[in-house]
Amino acid sequence: MRWCLSLIAIGFVVATWATPSFAADNTLTSATPEAGSTVEVSPASLTLVFATQVGPSPQVTMSCGNPGQVQSLGQPLLLQDQLTVSVALLAPAPKGTCTVSWRVTDTNLQPAGSNSYSFEVTNDTVATVATTTSTIAGAVPDTTAPTTTSATTAPSPDTGDGSTPSTSSSSGPLGLFRLLSNLGLAMVFGALVVIVVAWPEGVEYIVTVRHLRFVWLIAVVATGLFVAALEASQTGNGLGASLSPTSWGDLVDTTSGKAALVRLMFILATAYVIMRPERVIDPSTQIGALVPPGIAVVTMAFSRDEFGLIEYASGAVHAIAMAVWLGGLILLTRVVLAGPGDEDLVHAVRGFARVSNAAIVATLASGAILLFRLDRGALGTSHGLVLILKTVLVLLVMVPVGVAARQFINQRVSRVDAMTAPLAHRLRRALGIEAGVGIVVLVLTAWLLALTPAGLTAGGGSSLDLGASHRFVNTALNADVSVAFSERVGANDVRIEVVAPATGLSGLTVDFLPPVGSAANGMTINPIPLTGAGVAVLEKSDGFTLTAAGTWTIIVSINGAEVARQDVFVNGGSTDTLPPATGT
Repeated sequence: MRWCLSLIAIGFVVATWATPSFAADNTLTSATPEAGSTVEVSPASLTLVFATQVGPSPQVTMSCGNPGQVQSLGQPLLLQDQLTVSVALLAPAPKGTCTVSWRVTDTNLQPAGSNSYSFEVTNDTVATVATTTSTIAGAVPDTTAPTTTSATTAPSPDTGDGSTPSTSSSSGPLGLFRLLSNLGLAMVFGALVVIVVAWPEGVEYIVTVRHLRFVWLIAVVATGLFVAALEASQTGNGLGASLSPTSWGDLVDTTSGKAALVRLMFILATAYVIMRPERVIDPSTQIGALVPPGIAVVTMAFSRDEFGLIEYASGAVHAIAMAVWLGGLILLTRVVLAGPGDEDLVHAVRGFARVSNAAIVATLASGAILLFRLDRGALGTSHGLVLILKTVLVLLVMVPVGVAARQFINQRVSRVDAMTAPLAHRLRRALGIEAGVGIVVLVLTAWLLALTPAGLTAGGGSSLDLGASHRFVNTALNADVSVAFSERVGANDVRIEVVAPATGLSGLTVDFLPPVGSAANGMTINPIPLTGAGVAVLEKSDGFTLTAAGTWTIIVSINGAEVARQDVFVNGGSTDTLPPATGT
């Protein structure tokens, strides 16, 4: 009997001692990606949320495929609530099943459990993995220590002149679709203006109706593709995934994105006059016929979020004047001068000569204003050199040919009552050269969009391009750190200033976690060569690139312990490129 009671007592003591240890085992309440979920491409990071507070130095590993391939992960970050652990993926996970394993301690550093969960990746990540080693300039006390920025895409090389190629995979299609959209809009609006001012009889010709519908169709298709490419550029998604209008929500976060959506909306509304061109000459419907294509053309001016009132106003005048000039030229060469005709063709040519003279003056004047505002005389950059070539074509080829053609119209066409075949051929050849040069100038304008003018870089490219300074303070860690960066999609300047601790700092890291739901990968600046109070600078050429617009989470850590975090909105207006063109 005593033997049985002894066993019972021993069992009770063991059970009493073991229960707290069992109860201390932590559990996972949620995770991103979720356990058992399926994601299209590799996530940028893992987020694990636990039921009870976690001790320092949690361990997280991940393997994918069969057999399991160990994935490269960043250092797990324990957030301020001590319930959430965030881990960046230093390389995208491959297609297949991925298993995440974790092991944590409690706040007393006692083992608090381990487990694992799985999720499925359906597609391989297209982007390649690159680790860029660069130097943080201006750091105190050591300015030569390397900084590592880990990203999923190789950073764009600096061109050495203040311009950086776009990092987006859709930058090529974006430039092409933007060019075709601008050209289509110019042909539609310019043709309608010439019909209203000088050739009301034109709406009676079937060839005019066919021309209007053809160029309108070009404008609609190209503008739709332009909007999709801009969405892809701003979010980092593929062009195919951005074709659906339901994915265009991110465009409303930027001026250029909203302008692109407005452009598409109003070019579609232009169907009102394209389907019945006679509405453009009817006084009761004329305003409704001209306003939609006019607004669509004006959206070309809203090409950058950094523009001010002067740039927007000058760009609007430039776009309208360019559209009238180039669109009218193409109407004349393709329709009016297609062959001999009656007196109305003569009136159309004379009327266009009057309108185009004013359009030429407005184009040159507004272009000069934009030249001064954007380049500030710094024409030695790539942007400046291309701009010189564009200016030479306009001033030395397009304008002289146009002036000669206007003189011929005033001297010869004003004395005839009908358009003869030889006269139509001679005019079509001269105006065709002028129009061809205009299209080349439009191509050069699209080229300029991939280059950054000196006037849109801080201090002409000699200073950092920074947004607001964000302060990260933690009294328990005696840490006071400020971080400022360009806050736009593309290559960013970054400035990191340590106020405290004055000395003894180690393991300073700044993590940038991508917007929730974004396919973009995060960025980590580590190590930062500061051992105390001082400033470290990372320039655009060092490869710090953000690939998606939206709210990014910035986490400052010291030796693995989080100082603080802030959510900062990253604008879709790229720091590398100029979005939509403002005309010729």
